[in-house]
Amino acid sequence: MNTLRRRVVAITIALPLLALVWFIPHAGNASGTGMQPLTAAVNARQTIEFRGIGFIPNERVSIWATAPDQSVLGGEFFGANGVGEVAIRFRVPQNALGGTWALTAFGDQSRQPAIAEFAVNGQPQGVAAITGAVEPGSGPAGTRFFFFATGYRDRETVSYWITGPDGAIVAAYPSGAKANGDGRVDINWVSHTGAHGGIYVVTIQGLRSGVARGIPFEIR
Repeated sequence: MNTLRRRVVAITIALPLLALVWFIPHAGNASGTGMQPLTAAVNARQTIEFRGIGFIPNERVSIWATAPDQSVLGGEFFGANGVGEVAIRFRVPQNALGGTWALTAFGDQSRQPAIAEFAVNGQPQGVAAITGAVEPGSGPAGTRFFFFATGYRDRETVSYWITGPDGAIVAAYPSGAKANGDGRVDINWVSHTGAHGGIYVVTIQGLRSGVARGIPFEIR
């Protein structure tokens, strides 16, 4: 329970930060920083460890993970040691999609990211895809999009956020909705009239269960 509470707090604190500064996985690491997983692959529900270098000594490091469907999961905070090295642990969700994931570590003082990829043995993407949907799937700026996702706990609170085509979070609601008695979440979101075109993703994560769904949609 304490771990889950820390995760919820981390998501609530990290989202406003990520709305200001966000880096797309695969964009490459900043000069001087680096990170490597200690194992190349991990199963769903297991914990994977990373070693990061090149951070400011003793600075706080935030992390987040990007799944194959581009949903983004917040993580806990870690502290660099006296020589700028940091040991990071990330627990993969029990319902995680299989495929290539990316973990980003971001120094709060240095403002430097380090990105590492790792493989997850989890659900096929086709299986997870049926647990959420959007209507309409595409629309011009200013469109109201309706989403649903399933698999959450009875009446649990969920956090959701919108990630834009450039990887930036354009809207975040840390305790934005609740599941119904069947574990289904229904939300809607109106895109800004000046929104850039491209593929966006809404990530919906249960605060108790940790279940996360990523649903892509398009603004034309």
